[in-house]
Amino acid sequence: MSLLLDTSLVVTPTVYNAGTLFGIVPTDPSSNNADFTVTRATTKTRTNSAGLIETIAINVPSIDYSLGGCPNILLEPQRTNLFVRSEEFNTTPAWSSILGSVTANATISPSGSMDADRFTGDGTLGSHRVAQGVSITSGSAYTISCYVKKDTNDFFQFYLTAGNFGSNAFANFDVNNGVLGTLGVNSITSSITDAGNGWYRCSMTSNAISSSTSVSMNLALIPTATSSRSFNNELTTSLFLWGAQIEVSTYPTSYIPTTSATVTRNADNIARNNVFTNNLITANGGTWFIDLRNNLSLTREAFTGGLFLNTGTVSNTNNGFLFRTSTSPARMTINKIVSGTLTQLYQLLTNNSKIAIKWDGTTADVFVDGVKVVTATAFTTTAMENLITDGTNRAIQYNSMLLAPTPLTDEQCIALTTL
Repeated sequence: MSLLLDTSLVVTPTVYNAGTLFGIVPTDPSSNNADFTVTRATTKTRTNSAGLIETIAINVPSIDYSLGGCPNILLEPQRTNLFVRSEEFNTTPAWSSILGSVTANATISPSGSMDADRFTGDGTLGSHRVAQGVSITSGSAYTISCYVKKDTNDFFQFYLTAGNFGSNAFANFDVNNGVLGTLGVNSITSSITDAGNGWYRCSMTSNAISSSTSVSMNLALIPTATSSRSFNNELTTSLFLWGAQIEVSTYPTSYIPTTSATVTRNADNIARNNVFTNNLITANGGTWFIDLRNNLSLTREAFTGGLFLNTGTVSNTNNGFLFRTSTSPARMTINKIVSGTLTQLYQLLTNNSKIAIKWDGTTADVFVDGVKVVTATAFTTTAMENLITDGTNRAIQYNSMLLAPTPLTDEQCIALTTL
């Protein structure tokens, strides 16, 4: 309780409406010192408390339960789903069914509606798949994803056109046990995530090596988790499919539904201005705490933007602190900015991390998961006014955030980051 009394701002994913994420400290309802402005010019999907994927309105904070347990605030960059008819695999010419057939609305999807399709192989020797052509650009990384559920077949494969992605761009998935299978050498990474009720979100990332206006993206039935790319078989079994997505990205972002055209989801951004003016931090310094989640999954792209506490707008030239992604390896990092020079202070190594940064007008210290990892780095700025994100660049997921108006003690920072 004593730590809470020492704070000037506490934000958790509990109280919000369109355009605002409300702080639970200060508790005075007439004060908006702790409230964050939320902006996102488009709708978005999230995983709700029931584990279902639902659409939220423009500017509504993305309070996400996809990691299970307590909700988290998920801030994502802008992305476009290049697939059309993302839930309608029986729709031509968007999708082609090769050596198989699609039964529309065959089971309940991850949205809770009866709108997931079944794809069934026809027994002919060959590659049994549904496919869609997408325009790609050489040198870009593409991530394909789809929600897949076992029907009478246990295994699923993504594979991409060899001429545009290399001869072995594919990934296999065991959707009976929810584990990864073989990954082709021309693919960067793959993942499989439990989406509940037997559904898994499967994803694969690969780099395009040549451009084309129509490259075949294939979702295929395979007989084993070690099947080769475009493996010929005589399957008459089936899988359920829903929510296909292909995006220029190195990891799968939240699902973007499409119908007759591609759809762009705008970036999530939050901002709390006048931090110093409102005495959330003071001339004596302050403490910034954040409980970050899913760090390793969301940091495969290196960008300069991220989450800032600084003296100005979103910029690497304004004095302050910044959470951003490093390049090699791609990990979330804690940085300081002084007179336009950005210095990395620490690189996070775990998926979930509790971090506290405290400063006193002369130096700053950093605590991560109960350990003081940076001691007395030079930092003289105190009048930082903006706690703000640059959601156009990278994803950030966190459970809670707080500010204290003065530097907490080392003992308090250690206790705070080990809770």
